[in-house]
Amino acid sequence: MRLSRLSAPAPAGFTLIELVIVITIISILAWVALPKITATGEIKLDAAARRVAADLRYAQNRSIGTRVVHGLLFEPALSRYTVYAPTPASPVMDPADRAKTLRVDFTSRMEYKGVAIASASFGGTKGVTFDFFGVPRDSAGTDLAATGRVILSYQGLSDTVDVSPGTGKVSVR
Repeated sequence: MRLSRLSAPAPAGFTLIELVIVITIISILAWVALPKITATGEIKLDAAARRVAADLRYAQNRSIGTRVVHGLLFEPALSRYTVYAPTPASPVMDPADRAKTLRVDFTSRMEYKGVAIASASFGGTKGVTFDFFGVPRDSAGTDLAATGRVILSYQGLSDTVDVSPGTGKVSVR
């Protein structure tokens, strides 16, 4: 008895049309994902600037609420800053983790890794304090006459955090 072959086995491999479709789909996905990948630097820098602004506002609000002078001391060479009350020798506790002081180090925190404090200037000093009414002063205790400024940088990009004299309004630009 003889068996007849009804169909031949399918050849192994892909057809040209299948390869073109797969390459097209991969190209479209890469085209959509590329802007998101390149924007991570901007996101990291913006997150660091917003963190500085939030900590400035925190110090200002604590000064008003507790009637104790609070401030931030920036160390641009080390890319870090400390929130303190009433002197730089007494850092405040981190409200998110009471076991730590509120010192933000951009070189050791993964979400800010690579962000640098390019400069910090508050009336010629590298720190700012807030009085009981939230009015900003330089580290020497003199009211700010001009806008205090912290400039952050990351891979050629920069962001600025401003503290307005008189009102203490904190803004990121």
